[in-house]
Amino acid sequence: RMTAHAAAQKAIRHATMDAEQQFNTLRSVAEECLDDTSLRKLLEAKPDSFVAYDGFEPSGRMHIAQGIFKAVNVNKITKSGGTFLFWVADWFALMNDKMGGDLEKIKVVGEYLQEVWTAAGMNHMGTRVKFILCSECITGQAEKYWLQVLDVARRFNVTRIKKCCQIMGRLENSLSSAQILYPLMQCADIFFLNADICQLGLDQRKVNTLALEYCSKVNRKIKPVILSHHMLMGLKQGQAKMSKSDPDSAIFMEDSAEDVCRKIKNSYCPTAIEGDDTKPTSNDVLKNPCLDYIQNILFNIDDFKFQIPSCSLSDDLAKLSIDDALSSTTTAFNKVYASYQEVFDAFISGEMTTDELKCGLIYALNALLQPIRTHFIENERANKILAQIVQWKKEGTAKSNNGDIAPILPEGIPSNATVITLPLCSHEMITLTQVVNVAQAIAQNSTADRPIVLLEPDWASFATNSLLDMKIIHKYYALFEFGVKCALSELGVTEAKYQVLKQSELILNAPSEYWLCVMNAGRSHMLSDIMGESLEDSDGSGNIVHRLMRVADVTALKPTLLATQLDDLVATAAGLSGVEVVELNALDLRLKAEKEIGDLNFEYLINDTDKVAKSKMKKSFCEPGNVEFCPAIEFVKVFRSSNFEIVRTPENGGNVTYTDPAQLSADFKSEKLHPGDLKSAVGESILIGLLSKLDGGIKQSKELKDALKGLKALEKKAAKAKK
Repeated sequence: RMTAHAAAQKAIRHATMDAEQQFNTLRSVAEECLDDTSLRKLLEAKPDSFVAYDGFEPSGRMHIAQGIFKAVNVNKITKSGGTFLFWVADWFALMNDKMGGDLEKIKVVGEYLQEVWTAAGMNHMGTRVKFILCSECITGQAEKYWLQVLDVARRFNVTRIKKCCQIMGRLENSLSSAQILYPLMQCADIFFLNADICQLGLDQRKVNTLALEYCSKVNRKIKPVILSHHMLMGLKQGQAKMSKSDPDSAIFMEDSAEDVCRKIKNSYCPTAIEGDDTKPTSNDVLKNPCLDYIQNILFNIDDFKFQIPSCSLSDDLAKLSIDDALSSTTTAFNKVYASYQEVFDAFISGEMTTDELKCGLIYALNALLQPIRTHFIENERANKILAQIVQWKKEGTAKSNNGDIAPILPEGIPSNATVITLPLCSHEMITLTQVVNVAQAIAQNSTADRPIVLLEPDWASFATNSLLDMKIIHKYYALFEFGVKCALSELGVTEAKYQVLKQSELILNAPSEYWLCVMNAGRSHMLSDIMGESLEDSDGSGNIVHRLMRVADVTALKPTLLATQLDDLVATAAGLSGVEVVELNALDLRLKAEKEIGDLNFEYLINDTDKVAKSKMKKSFCEPGNVEFCPAIEFVKVFRSSNFEIVRTPENGGNVTYTDPAQLSADFKSEKLHPGDLKSAVGESILIGLLSKLDGGIKQSKELKDALKGLKALEKKAAKAKK
């Protein structure tokens, strides 16, 4: 007989092995290795220091594949010189709504997993086998982890990430927004943990290949080795894999001996393929779950022998197995098989009956599991943990928001303020339209009896544009904020008081609370709702993360008024209850009609020289009588609404001063005011003055000159990437 503890210990008896033995031992862990050559190279480079990892959602009971199968495989890996990291994925369980999304319950289940593996004989616990609680580790290194997640997100579109969602057992059309975060984070885990080997199940293959694709996208030469273990079949007919939602589809680690007997007796156990007279040559085509257990659980144990006890299925096999495991009896065996192939051949030929196969399987499984049962009975701590989990399962788990966690504002940043969100950083130069819209929003709210906060979405910018790094993002916003100051001065606002809050400062002030808020927002909204009409599956998945982050931003700031871009309104809807929302991009200073948007030759840029600006003004759209789209009139409305002089020759009507933009529009519509005269006046009295302030300030500041140089280099990089 072989207990779980003894089986696991079998895998650690040999302290040394040659390179080929080391390779073969590791290779025996996996049904599939995506690149055997990479595994050999890894063992040459790190023969006794490689790191393997697997992540486990603490989601309730543990089935035998997670328990016995995993313990044996981990011991094979540590025997081969590796360290094994168990990523106790409590935040992943939260996103998948396990245990109702209650983090405290999820953590207790994580402790249960460790108790099972201890009882199952997993070796080197605490030395070469380490358990890392996801939430604690991530919070301790928040900047490193979350920028890695955002970098993965911006490299792949929504379609590619949806393909990974089977790792959670979810269909694409039933995804919550949080479930898009799941594969992004799982991919990031590999690099965050510096894992050399991903030792997960075959059902995780798509996210593991995502990690390999990511390496190619970022030119990472050393890629993780993917060792994917077999996925055990469910015990019922047609179940390709076990299901925790169906307790009779698998053997669980704390199942009683009677449970094991009942489940195996009732299990699907064909001897032939239905409708096919030919004898099956492997279980790949037969799909017999009992044979699957025998091959992948029992014969995965070194020196295991499959024994047919001298009894029948009608006997008390539960008592027999327990007594034998406790050494109170010695069971007689009719037949003994030394290999899985012997068992398979005997069963298919009819030499071994279905009853005999099931008797042998019941006996072996109960012998393996009895020490785990004993541990959970005799160990007080383990007993309490299991009793608590069983009680929760009986009661059911209502969906939890973990106390409605909200991000915490950095000291000195007020809530209930007017919040103005700056545009996302782009690889294109900053336009006057952008800075003037923000300056105008500040000016319009500067007299209100509430503070003003400019929210700088630096991490969201990183998440949505793969050409950006954090250094260039901060240069972009340094230039942007200087542009806003110049625009405010031109607007005549000299004492506007506002604070700038970087999104990264908000996040890192209390990272756990921030990202839990993001996850809870995602759990509460379907993916289709967060995408709205403005996002498509071909867009980067970083846009989904950005929108969830905006909900967390608003939740933290609790603004009285939010000035934002229209594209963001769908995204922030979940956090805007009772908040007044105004459109930030209402002003349009582009120089061409709406249908031709996007050409920066027809936008005023903050680094335009006087010469360039005058040239653009001459070429700008200014159709006689057209006041529906007239950028020159927009400049007057914003900057000279009470006193705007147009200088003309006497032959053209002489000078005229407008104190009301409405009168100017009326004269232009009736064609009393010529487009050439209007554009000339706007250029000389408004545009040149504003651009001169910008140019002078940039030239006097080493920081701003360096920022402008960086943005120009980024523009060239973006143009080259398009070719």
